[in-house]
Amino acid sequence: MLALGTEFLTVCLLLAGLIPYKMWTSSRGPSREARWTVIGLWAAAIGYAGAVAYGFAFTDPVSVCGWRTLDNDFPLLHVTVDPFPPDVACHWSDLTLHPTAMSTWVMWAGLGVTVVALSVVLLRRESRVSPEVRAGAIWSPMVAAGIWVAGIDPALDLPRSELDAQCLYAKPVPPETVLTWIKVLDVDRTVFPPSITCTYPDGTTNLLAGQWIAVLVCAAVSAAFAGVVLHQVRRAGPRGREVEEPAD
Repeated sequence: MLALGTEFLTVCLLLAGLIPYKMWTSSRGPSREARWTVIGLWAAAIGYAGAVAYGFAFTDPVSVCGWRTLDNDFPLLHVTVDPFPPDVACHWSDLTLHPTAMSTWVMWAGLGVTVVALSVVLLRRESRVSPEVRAGAIWSPMVAAGIWVAGIDPALDLPRSELDAQCLYAKPVPPETVLTWIKVLDVDRTVFPPSITCTYPDGTTNLLAGQWIAVLVCAAVSAAFAGVVLHQVRRAGPRGREVEEPAD
C-alpha cells in the first residue's frame, strides 16, 4: 500500500509544480528550450525524491515493502537499497518487486528531457566553436555516463550469488574439451577502473571489459572534441575582435 502512496504523491508533486511554472512563464516569457529544461529538472528532482526520500529508502525500507499477502504466505527475505540509480528492491521468497519503480522512471525521463533541452540551448547560441564540435563535446561524455549507469553500476551492485552465476555463464569453454563442472575460485570488484574479475583454476575473466573499453573510447573522443574546441577558440581570437576590411 505504501508503494501506491509514494506513486500518488509523485503525481501530486508533479502537478503542484504547474503553479510556480505558470507564474514563471507569465512573468519572464522564457524560450521553449528553457521551459523544457525547467520541466525536466523538476521531474528529475521529484522522481528521485519519490524513489528515495519519501519512499523511506534510507530510514525504513522494510515498511515500503510491507506484506505480499494478507496472511504473509511469501515472507520478505531481504531489502536492497541503491541510492543512485535510486531503487528499493523487495526480495520475497517467490519474486522481487520494485515498489518505487515509477518514481525512478520519472527521474530518468526528467534527466533525459533536461539533457536534450540544454543541448539545444548550447547548440543554438552564438559561439566561436562550430555546432558539430559543440555537439560532440556535449554528447560524448553523456554517452560515457549512460554506459556507466546502464551497464557498469548495476553490475557492481549485484550480490555475490548472482556474480557467481554471471562468472559461470561468462566462462569460455574450449571446443576441444568437455567440462562437466566449472569452478569459480574468487570474484573481485573494483570501481575504478570498473571491473568484476572472475578467477578460475585456469585463468581470469573481466565481466566489465566491454563496458570499460566503451567508456575509455568515449573519454578519448570527449578529449579530442575538447581539444578541437580549444583550437577553434584560440584561432578565432579574443571575443568581439573584428576583421578589418581591406581598403579599396
